[in-house]
Amino acid sequence: MPAPGISVVIRTLDSASTLGKVLARLDLTPDDELVIVDSGSSDGTLAMAASAGARIVRMRREEFTYGGALNLGFETASRPWVLSLSSHCVPVRGDLLVRFRKAAMRFGPEVAAAVGPIVGEFPSPLPDGVTLYHPGELAKGFGFGAGNPNCLYRRAAWERRPFNPDGSPGEDFQWYFAAMGAGEVIAAVHAAAVEYASRRSMVAFYQKGRLERRFTSRLFEVHQPSIAGWLVRILKMAAFVALRRMHWRTAMGSVAYYAGMLAEARADRRREQG
Repeated sequence: MPAPGISVVIRTLDSASTLGKVLARLDLTPDDELVIVDSGSSDGTLAMAASAGARIVRMRREEFTYGGALNLGFETASRPWVLSLSSHCVPVRGDLLVRFRKAAMRFGPEVAAAVGPIVGEFPSPLPDGVTLYHPGELAKGFGFGAGNPNCLYRRAAWERRPFNPDGSPGEDFQWYFAAMGAGEVIAAVHAAAVEYASRRSMVAFYQKGRLERRFTSRLFEVHQPSIAGWLVRILKMAAFVALRRMHWRTAMGSVAYYAGMLAEARADRRREQG
C-alpha cells in the first residue's frame, strides 16, 4: 500500500511568533500539502505561510468559529487524510507526519480519526503505541490525545460529518462522539506528540479551562478537579520547568487552565445544591 498524502490544516491569527517553529518541525513531503486558514493576521503570518508554499484561505475575523474555520480548510484540502494542527503546537520531533502516516497505513476503514498528545498538558505519551477506541469506550472521559490541536482525520469521514460551525466550544469532542455513535473508531497515536507553545495570557487559559469543562461535562463523566489536584499540578509544573522540560509560560498556563476547571466544577456543585 502506498504511503498516503496528508493535508495539514492550520488555523492562524497573528501566529508569527510560533508558526515558524511549527513549520520548521513539520516533515512535509512532495505528496503532502499545507493549508493555512487565516482570519485577519497582520503580523507577518501570511508571508511566513506563503514562503512555506501554503495554500492560504482567508476568512473575516468576525465570521471566525473554530469549527467553521476547520470546515473551510478541509474543503480546500485534497489529500485522503487531513491533519488539524494548531499554530501554537510545535512537533516534539521532526517525524510527526511519519508517525501519523505509518499509523494511517495500518488503519481499517472503520478508523475515522487519530489523535496525538500535547506533551506536558496531558499525560506523557507512550512510545510508538497506537490505541483504538471503539464505540462506548469514551463514556468515562477523554483519556487520550489533544483534540483538534493535533488530530488526523480521514477526509471521507469528515465529508460525512463536518464540524459544528456554530461557535460552541469542543467541536472536536462533538465530532468524536458523533463518529463513535455511528460505529466508527478513534485512534490515539502516542508518539505523534506536540508541545504547546502559546503565549496567551493566564486569564485566557483560566477562561479556557472553565469553558471546556462546562462543555465536556455535558458529554461524559469528566475528571473532578480538587484543591489537592491543583497543588499537585503546581508542583509538577515547577519540576518540569526546573528540569527544562517545559517553558515557564506553558507551565503557568497549565496551572491557570486547571484553576479554571476547578472554579467551574465548584460552580457546578453550587448550582446543584441551589
